[in-house]
Amino acid sequence: MHPIAWYIIIFLAIGAVGMAIANRKVTPHVRRQRWLKYFTYIIFTGIVIIGIFYNFFTWLAWLIGIMSMVELVKVNFSKPPKPFTNIILSQLILLIMATGFILFSFSFQNSFLLFIYFQVLVFDGFCQITGQLFGKHALVPAISPTKTWEGLAGGWVCCVIAAMLAANWISLPVSTSVVFGVLTGATSFIGDILASFYKRITGIKDYSNWLPGQGGFLDRFDSLLCSAAVYYLLYITTFKQGFDSLIKE
Repeated sequence: MHPIAWYIIIFLAIGAVGMAIANRKVTPHVRRQRWLKYFTYIIFTGIVIIGIFYNFFTWLAWLIGIMSMVELVKVNFSKPPKPFTNIILSQLILLIMATGFILFSFSFQNSFLLFIYFQVLVFDGFCQITGQLFGKHALVPAISPTKTWEGLAGGWVCCVIAAMLAANWISLPVSTSVVFGVLTGATSFIGDILASFYKRITGIKDYSNWLPGQGGFLDRFDSLLCSAAVYYLLYITTFKQGFDSLIKE
């Protein structure tokens, strides 16, 4: 069995314990919503990982990219009317990220896809769990009132730990994996904040309700879209030689 299976089991178990503790402070309705989100998170995570192992991740990337674009179009052209500049700029940014994500999906070896995705899913999950457990100081209240500095710190630390645990998957020195962990955490956060910012200025809660417990494709995969696009951009620009050994032949 691939080590990622054991790592995910351990991280999910820690997350479940953390959520159970955090849920003692909330109403039964909020508790049910959090558990629904947790279990559907496991399902969608499993689908992506299976896609990487069985070589249909590129098809998933196309699906995620296209459906995210469709969701944004629906939001932009729903009532009330949105400023034309907002429509063009938001669609352009997402088009760049979705294109980079798709190119990332069929350019890199499966081991590197798994290495990055493992970090993203850990970052996403533990930002939420540590935020619910320890969050006291709002991070960007004007954009997302539930995000806290404690949640960001917890998710980022766990992301770096995930990168260190997975370093041998791509024969990477542990010291270098720390850099990857920091970068993946930063790009995941940027993707999340961009999506949250646009939800706030358009006055919506989720981009769609197509993924039960998660909202829409753009709600679930905003961090992955941004991280993957940045890594592909780094490959074709600054660090092409460093990534050559990780490219599919």
